[in-house]
Amino acid sequence: RQAVVNPADVVKPVRGMPKVVVSCFARETFLRMADGFGGVKIGETRIANMTVPVYQTNYKGASIGMYMSPVGSPACVSTAEEIFAMGAETLILFGTCGVLDRSIEDCSVIIPDRAVRDEGTSYHYAPASREIPVNPRYLETFTGLLGELGLKYIVGKTWTTDGIYRETRDKVNRRRQSGCICVD
Repeated sequence: RQAVVNPADVVKPVRGMPKVVVSCFARETFLRMADGFGGVKIGETRIANMTVPVYQTNYKGASIGMYMSPVGSPACVSTAEEIFAMGAETLILFGTCGVLDRSIEDCSVIIPDRAVRDEGTSYHYAPASREIPVNPRYLETFTGLLGELGLKYIVGKTWTTDGIYRETRDKVNRRRQSGCICVD
């Protein structure tokens, strides 16, 4: 569908844009990625108060794009839409979260399979519902790859919210009771 304003109205395709782009939210993690893989700036997106540079690097002979995602659903999704308008086809996005299950070790890999929706952006991309399946198409691929690498992981339900300072004890307990193991 065409909207009043579309990503292609804001950014143009980037010549040689990698088809696969990796992004994260944590500045330290992104700096480690950029330092470890190098890369050259090939473009940028802009949101109201900042510029998001986009880089290209090579990993095992494959051209890979990289950028640091802004935090918050609207900014994150707007930036991702523009990355696709630049020519990307696949986005691998990862980040950190709060843990609601104390048995999960610090820095564990968590793969969400469902989400309690407590933000508004996702309602523009999928039909309204209290919960939504997450990663159904790739869950087996993710778990298989982590298993092959010998990495521990957990699969479970996440609570996605943009109201970090509105996570009351009562809400946290309700989310735990509904089966959420983490909050992002």
